[in-house]
Amino acid sequence: MIKLPGNKKFIFTIIDDTDDSFYPQIEEVYDVLYKNGVRTTKTLWVYPVRDQERSKGECLQDEGYKKFVLNLKKKGFELGLHNVGSGDYKREEIIKGLTEYEEILGEKPNIHVNHSYNPDNIYCGPKRFSFPFNIIVKYLYSNYSNFSGEKKNSKNYWGDIHKRIIKYSRNYEIDDINTIKHNPYMPYKDKKYDEHCNYWYSSTFAPNQWMFNHIVTKESIDRLEKEGGICILYTHLGYYHKNGKVDEGFQKMIEYIGKKESGLFIPVSNVLDMLLEEKIKKKTSEYLPFFKKIILEFNSLKTRIKYRFLKKIDDYHFKKSDQYNEINL
Repeated sequence: MIKLPGNKKFIFTIIDDTDDSFYPQIEEVYDVLYKNGVRTTKTLWVYPVRDQERSKGECLQDEGYKKFVLNLKKKGFELGLHNVGSGDYKREEIIKGLTEYEEILGEKPNIHVNHSYNPDNIYCGPKRFSFPFNIIVKYLYSNYSNFSGEKKNSKNYWGDIHKRIIKYSRNYEIDDINTIKHNPYMPYKDKKYDEHCNYWYSSTFAPNQWMFNHIVTKESIDRLEKEGGICILYTHLGYYHKNGKVDEGFQKMIEYIGKKESGLFIPVSNVLDMLLEEKIKKKTSEYLPFFKKIILEFNSLKTRIKYRFLKKIDDYHFKKSDQYNEINL
C-alpha cells in the first residue's frame, strides 16, 4: 500500500455507469455523496438512448441533466465516458460525440467504461478473457458478442481515438470490498490490448443496490480501513432512487464511510494516478504478469457466475424485480 496524503489509511471511491440516470432524481443520490465528502466518478452519454428495449437514461442533450453534470464537475467529481450513447454508433458519430463532450465539459474523457451491448465496445465480451475462459463466456452469455470498437475494418471502429485520449479502462470484477488486495498491479497494461488501450483497472462488482448493500457493510468498511486497502466500486447510481427517495442502505453506508477520518474519498482517475506515480517511482513493470491475469480472469468469471446463477442478485435479476420498476418514481 502506498503512503497516502494527510496520513489517510484507506481509499473508497465509485465508478458509476450512467444507465437509468435521470435528473433531478440522480442529483439527490449525488447529494448524499457530496454532503459526506465522498467524491467519485460518473460516466456519461453524449447522445440519447437508441436501444430503448435495453437501456434508458438521460444524456448531455438534456438541459437539466447537463447543468447537473457541470455542477458535479465544479464540486470535484470526475466525469467519464460510457460510450457516446447507448446503442449502435458509427465511427463518424463517435468522433462527433467526443467533440461535443469536450465542447460541453471543457475536457476530453480520461476514463471509459464499455456499455452493455454497444457494438463499438473496445475488447469486450469473450475478448476480455483468455482460453478456456473465453469459451465459457461465449457459452454462458451467447448474446454478449459482436463487439468491434477495436476492429479497423468495422463501421464502429474508434480504437485509435480510444488509445489517444482514454487513459484508464475498466476490466476484471473483484468480489471483495478491497479491490487492490486482489489486483495490486493496478493500473496495469496488457500487451494483448496495447494497440487500442493504455491502462486497465479492476473494480469491486456491485452493479445495483442489492449488491451494494451486500458488499458495503460496516464490517467490510472497517476491514478495508484495517487492511489499508483501496475500494473502486462499480455500480449504477441511477438505480438508487426509488419511491421518491434515495436507497436507505446506500445513504446509511455513505454516511458511515464519510465519518471515517482516516479515509480518502477521491475520484477513480485520481486514485489510479497516485498508484501509477508510485509504480514509476519504484520502477515497477507496468504490465500485468500472465499468471496473475489468469487468476483475475478466473475470479472475475467466478464472480459473474456466483451472482447470476447462485445468489441471483446481479443486474439480470435486479432488472426483473418490482424494485427496478419503482426506480425514479
